[in-house]
Amino acid sequence: MPVPSFVVRGHAARSWGLALAALAGASLVGCGGGDSYEPTAPVTTVVDYFPIVTNAESGALMRRGETVLNGARLQYGDTWMYQWINKTAGTGYYSTHYLSALDRTSQLYTHTVTFSDSRPYEVRNFGSRNQSVATSFDNTRCQFSPQDRSPFPRRPYAVGSTWSYVWTETCLNGTVATTVDKTISGRVAALETISLGLLGQVGVALGGSTQRNFQTARYTATRTETERTVGTWTYSDTCWHDLAQDRTVKCDTTASFVPAGQTVATQTYEQEQRLAFVREVRTPSPVLVTDGPSTVAQYAGRWDFKLVGSGGTVTCSNMAVSLTGNVTGNCVRVVTTLVTRPDPNNPPAGVITVPVVTTTAFTASGFIDRRSITTQSPGAAAVTRWIDAINIVADSNPNDLSMTGEMLSPIASEGTWIGQTTAGGAQLEGTFAARHL
Repeated sequence: MPVPSFVVRGHAARSWGLALAALAGASLVGCGGGDSYEPTAPVTTVVDYFPIVTNAESGALMRRGETVLNGARLQYGDTWMYQWINKTAGTGYYSTHYLSALDRTSQLYTHTVTFSDSRPYEVRNFGSRNQSVATSFDNTRCQFSPQDRSPFPRRPYAVGSTWSYVWTETCLNGTVATTVDKTISGRVAALETISLGLLGQVGVALGGSTQRNFQTARYTATRTETERTVGTWTYSDTCWHDLAQDRTVKCDTTASFVPAGQTVATQTYEQEQRLAFVREVRTPSPVLVTDGPSTVAQYAGRWDFKLVGSGGTVTCSNMAVSLTGNVTGNCVRVVTTLVTRPDPNNPPAGVITVPVVTTTAFTASGFIDRRSITTQSPGAAAVTRWIDAINIVADSNPNDLSMTGEMLSPIASEGTWIGQTTAGGAQLEGTFAARHL
C-alpha cells in the first residue's frame, strides 16, 4: 500500500452518511452491503468474491473484496493493522486496514482504515498500479494528482536503484479547499528478511505474540509535504517494503516542520510504523471476517450502537473498544408512552391522549472475543462455526439491557438485545446495528 502520511490529523466526530457513501464507491468503485454470516447452501458453480488482482506495476498478487449480489452484506478481502509510536512524545495508536471493494472494469479498489483512538475512519481509493486516487473522511474528500504511480520502489528492486515522485493532494471540506504539494525521493538499500511479532487473538497493547518473516526491500527516502501558506513537513524514512504483498511492513521516520517564511524547524519527532497484524484471504468465497487469523484489536476505537425494538429506542453512542476487546460507554433509552389527560379545549369531561417521552441514561460495558456458535435453519443440518462475538450489558443491572452479536468487519457489527420485563410480563427485545465512528 502507498506510504501513509505521518502527519497526525485532528480528532473529529463523523456522520455515518459521508463515510458509508464513500464506502459505497461514489464514482470510483462498485460496492455493496456487509459480510454474509448465515450458513450458505451448497452451490454447483463457485463464485470467487475475492478475485486475485495483479498489481500492474509491481506484479504483486492480492485478494480484493467484492460486492455480493444476493445479499445485503459484503465479503471482505485482506485485513492488516499498523502500530504507530511517536517515540518523542511517548504516544501511539493502531490503524486497521481492510480491502473492501473492487471494480472489475476499472480495477480501481477501495480499502477502509479505522483508528484505535477517536479519529474518524477513512475510505481510501487506489488504482490498479497501487497509486492513491482519493481519500474521504468526515465531510472531507481529497484527490491526488497526477495518479501515474505510487511512491514506492518498483521491481526488480535492484539494490542501489533510485526513484522520485512529485504530486499534489487537494482536499475539499464543504467549500474550504486546501492543497498540499508532496515529493519523495528514495533509494533501495538492501534486500533482506525481517521478522515481526504480530498480535494474537486477545490483543496486545505493545509487541506481539506470533513471529512472521517477510521478504523485503529496505529503502531510504526523503519526503516533503508543503501547505503553501502554513509550512513544510520533511520526513526522513528508513522502510521495509514487503515484496510479495507490495505493502510497507516497517518504517522508522524522523519528521520536522518549518513554518512558511521561516528557516528553523519548530516541531520535530521520531516515529515508528510497524505491521501488527495481517489476515490474508487465500481461498474463494464465502470467506468470513473471522476465517483465518483474527485479533480483537482490529475493532479498537469508537463505536455507535443503535437499538430498535419493543420498549423504545436505545442509543449507545461513542462506545470505546480497547485493544484487548473491552467495551465501555454510555447509553440513553428513550421511551414514548401515551397518557390520557383532560382536554383544555373541551372541559370539563373531555380528555385527550398525548405522548410522553421518558429518557433514561445508564452506562454499559462488555467485551469482544472469539467463540464457537451453532445455528440451524429450518429443514437443514446444524452448522457450527467460529465468530468474533460482542457482548454488552447495562452496568446497573444486566436485566435492564443485554446485547449479543457478531463483528461483521472492522467497521460493522449487528445482533440482538433483550431488556426489562414490563408490568404485563413481556420482556423487551429487539435488534441492534453498530458502526465504527
